[in-house]
Formats: sequence, structure tokens, C-alpha cells
Amino acid sequence: MKLTLFINAEHGRDAPFAKRLKEHAEQVRLARDLGFDGVTIGNHLNYGTTAWFPSLDTLFYLAPHAEGMSLGTCMLLLPLYDPRHVAEQVALLDAACEGRAILGASPGWTKDEFEVMGLDHDRRISRYKESVEIIRRLFTEDEVSFDGKHFKLENVSLALKPTRRPRPPMWFGGSVDKAIARAAHLAEPEFGDSWVVSSHLKRDVLVKQSKIFKDGLAGLGKPLPSDFPMLRNIVVAADRETAIRDVGPAIAASYKVFGGLGVADGTAIAKNQQAEFDRLINNRFIIGAPEECAEEIASLMRETGCNRLVTRIQWLSMDHKHVMRTLELIGDKVAPMVDKALA
Repeated sequence: MKLTLFINAEHGRDAPFAKRLKEHAEQVRLARDLGFDGVTIGNHLNYGTTAWFPSLDTLFYLAPHAEGMSLGTCMLLLPLYDPRHVAEQVALLDAACEGRAILGASPGWTKDEFEVMGLDHDRRISRYKESVEIIRRLFTEDEVSFDGKHFKLENVSLALKPTRRPRPPMWFGGSVDKAIARAAHLAEPEFGDSWVVSSHLKRDVLVKQSKIFKDGLAGLGKPLPSDFPMLRNIVVAADRETAIRDVGPAIAASYKVFGGLGVADGTAIAKNQQAEFDRLINNRFIIGAPEECAEEIASLMRETGCNRLVTRIQWLSMDHKHVMRTLELIGDKVAPMVDKALA
């Protein structure tokens, strides 16, 4: 099983940002030492209720700490950006990690972010597909001319080509059936492209959608990707009770939209909220002792055919020591048990 660390770039508006950046660097160094071979990061704009570290800029900051690791986005909300700018940033990132960059891209979903950028939310899918095509062509062609609904290029040449030839891999997002089918159409697995199983999907849905993606590739005569990543929410501790006690408040804060879930005192989940919290984490989180986490991960890998675990282990206002605990337990205990179970 291959391992990628997902950096949680979301922080409170009043968070000590310099400290949080240093903590992310510490997480990357530990992951590298534990045998993780990738780092990836999510993306939202900074005009909402929480602060999001810009994804590509943050990866550049983390690059010196991630020697030998891939650096990628999961996911960049591609229609919010100009593909010409994204292409040159990813090409430079590819140089920074010596040909190991990965561009994970999705169309986005929240209307607010498109309104901030003065973009039409209803046209995001066509803008997304045009952007994917333009970026690929800028990476691989000497000159690009393009006449689309959103972008027009005439004999444009990208001087800053990626280090990896012909181009870096692309990971595609999407958590509804139509988006998974689109990912199969867009993917060029021979260049490392893939679809990422979403952390927000429940187990039965992600198993079904993994089949949709694989069947979609087969129907198009495309091979399975060498990397098939699954992004999951994971908390590992001595036991499930400890994991929920320590990290439950941060999970609740990040997922407060689920039924208006609250936290009693900031340190524990109140009894009258336990049922609501259980519904929130049920089949969305892998949480507990190393043995039970390893068993669930191995089972998911078998059922989905995924071979890379992208570990989301941090949530809003979570104590850094609990992030590091989960990371260390995954590397030292969970991953070896999964590998043994899958052997």
C-alpha cells in the first residue's frame, strides 16, 4: 500500500498562521521518515468563515521538507483559476520536487467562491474541461492555439515545461456518478492519471463508485491507473474512545453543517450529541486502535481495488500532537498490518 499525507490547509481566522505552517512542515518531515512517498493538499478560497492556505504556494513552502516525495493538489478547484497560470505554477512545482508533481483538479461546487471570482457557477464544467485540455497541451506541445467558450490562445508557448515528460499526472475529483464517468473520460492512465475516491463518501457509495470508474475505463479501452488513490478520514489512538475524545471536537467543528452538530465544552462530545456525532462519522471515518483501523483499510483496499491511501488526519482547530500521533501510528503500526493483510 502506497501512502500520501493530506495536508489540512483550513484554519480559523485567528489562528497563528506562522505556527501552523511550521506544524505542516513537521508533519511532512515525519511522514517522509515513516515511508510516505507523497504529500497533497486541498483548496478553497479565503473569503469565507475560515482561512485556507493557498494550495500551490503551500506546496512550494513544504517542498524542502519533502525530499523524495510527490507534491500535489487534491483537489485544486480548477475553474476558479486561469489554466495558463496553473500550468506554469505546476511546471515549477514539478521542478521543485524533481518530476514528482501531481495536479489534482475538480470543477468545484460552492456558488459563493465563483461569485467572489466573478465567474458563472453554471458554466464551471465546460470551463473545467477546457482548462484540463489547455494545461495538458501547454505541457506537451511547442505552441498551442485554442478557441473555446472560456479561453482563447493563439500560438502560445510555455517556456517553463515540466521536469517530468511528457507531463505530470492528473488526479480528478468528483463524488457523484456523473463526475466519476467524466473522470474516466478525462483520464489518460498511461500518463499516471487517476480518480480519487472522496473522503466524504460513505463506504457503500465509494465501493460502488470505484466500480463505475473502473468500468468506465474498461468501456473506453483504457487501462487501470498505476496509482488508484483513496482519500479517507483517519484517527488512530490507543482505542476508539480515546480517539473520539481527543479529536471529536475538531471533527465536529469541521462538519458542523451536519445537523448543526455542536460541542459541549470544547474538550468532549456531550451525551445528547453522541447519536448525532455517531451518524456523522459512521462509514466516513476510520477511527480507533491501530488493529481495527488496519482491518478496515485492508478491507476497503480489497473492495475498491485502490492501492494508495491518502490520509486525512487533521481537522479545524485540532491539536497538533494528535495529528502527529495518528501519523506516527499509521506509519509504524497500521501500514505494516495492512501490507501483511493484503500480501
